[in-house]
Amino acid sequence: MKYALIGCGRIAVNHIKAALNNHLEIVAVCDVVPEKIDALLAKYNLAEDLSIKRYTDYRQMLAESDLTLASIATESGLHAQIALDCIDAGVNVIIEKPMAMSMADAEEIIRCSDAKGVKVAACHQNRFNMAVQETRRALEAGRFGRLSHGAIHVRWNRNRDYYDQAPWRGTWSQDGGCLMNQCIHGIDLLRWMMGDEVEEVYGVTRQQFHDYLEAEDVGLAVVKFKNGAVGTIEGTTNVYPKNLEETLYLFGEQGTVKIGGTSTNNIDVWQFADAEAGDTDKQGLQEATSNVYGNGHTSLFADMMEAIEQNRKPYVDAVAGRNALEMVLAIYKSQKAGAPVKLPLQDFASTDMAGEFISGKA
Repeated sequence: MKYALIGCGRIAVNHIKAALNNHLEIVAVCDVVPEKIDALLAKYNLAEDLSIKRYTDYRQMLAESDLTLASIATESGLHAQIALDCIDAGVNVIIEKPMAMSMADAEEIIRCSDAKGVKVAACHQNRFNMAVQETRRALEAGRFGRLSHGAIHVRWNRNRDYYDQAPWRGTWSQDGGCLMNQCIHGIDLLRWMMGDEVEEVYGVTRQQFHDYLEAEDVGLAVVKFKNGAVGTIEGTTNVYPKNLEETLYLFGEQGTVKIGGTSTNNIDVWQFADAEAGDTDKQGLQEATSNVYGNGHTSLFADMMEAIEQNRKPYVDAVAGRNALEMVLAIYKSQKAGAPVKLPLQDFASTDMAGEFISGKA
C-alpha cells in the first residue's frame, strides 16, 4: 500500500514509525522546510532511500504520486484544506487531531469523503490503548449498568520552550489552546464512552500563565449527555513542573473504572459487581509508552489499512473526529457567551475566539 506523510513536525515520528511497523510502502514525504524531511528520514535510516520522493508542496505530491493512503501531521489550521485536497485526489487519509478548526470544515470533510468513497480516519489513537480497549469491552458488555457520570482530567505542562518551537502554537487560527491541542484525546474518550450523544455543554476557560499566547491554558466544563449521565472535563498545561496525568473516570450502577497514567495507558481501578476471572489481570494493567502519544498510532494505521482493504469504515472515522472537535468548540462558545451551549453545534470556529484573552477580558 503506497503511503505519503504530509508534515514533519513533532508528531511525525509516530506516523513514520506506524507506517514502518505496518510495512507500508513510503513513497513520498512532504514539508515546507526541507531540513525537517532530512532529519525525519535520517532518524529512521531512510535518508539514502531514493524511492522516497521529497516535496515542499503537497499538491504537487498528490499530482505526481500514485497513493493509496496519506497522513496529515501539519499545524492544525492546515488539516482541513489538505484533507479536502487528498479526498479530491481520491487518496484515503489519516488526519492528526484536531480534524479541523471549524464545524463547517469538519462537516465538509465528512460530506466530500462520503461522496468520493474515500476513507478518513481521525487520529485519536488513544482509543487503541490497552486500558481503553478493555474498558470499552466492559462497557459494550453492559458491565457498568446504567452510567451515572464520568470525568477526564488532563493535567499537563507546556512551557515557553514548547511554544517557541513553532510560532503557530497557541494561535486561534492554527492551533487553539490546551483543550484543542493537548486535551482533545481525553475529551474524545469521555464522549465516546458516555454514549456519544450530547445535549448541552457549559464551559469556562482562562489564560493564567501563558500570556504570550492567544488561547487558553486551562479549561473546565460540565457535559449533559442525552442518556441522562453527566461528565466533567478539566484540561490544562499549567501543571508544575511536568506532565502529571491524563485520567478517565467512569462510574456506573454496577461498575467503576479509573484509567490513569500519563496518557490513559494504565488501569488504576477496575471494580464490577459481576466479577469475572480476568478482572484480577485488569487491575493494575500498565502499558509502557515512550512518550505521551502512546502506542496507538500503529494500531490506528493497521485498522485504516484493513478498512481500505475491506471497504468498511475506520474504527475512528471522520464522524468521531467531528464529535471531538464539536466538544472543544462548544466549550469555547460557552466561554464566549457565558452560558451553556446546546448541541449539535452549528457553525463555530476557533477563530471566533479571537481577542478573548486580550486587555484583561475573562
